Amino acid sequence: MKQYSKLRITEKDQNIYNALCDLYKEKNEEAGIGPTEIGIRVGRDSYDASAYCNASLKKLIHFGKIEKVENGKYRPLEKE
Repeated sequence: MKQYSKLRITEKDQNIYNALCDLYKEKNEEAGIGPTEIGIRVGRDSYDASAYCNASLKKLIHFGKIEKVENGKYRPLEKE
């Protein structure tokens, strides 16, 4: 298992998180948003959009900002 003690949220991670939140609000999808959609939102081409997001999505899960739901989709965790 990777050690996450030195990891931090980077600007790329924050952009991906913001894109996920925006898409989630716009589409109002309880089922979640796929990584390809998120990658396209941050300006990637459709062929590499998903791969661009994968490491950041794992990191955001580790930091408790998002959760992975069924079918490989993600949604933000809203903490009040």
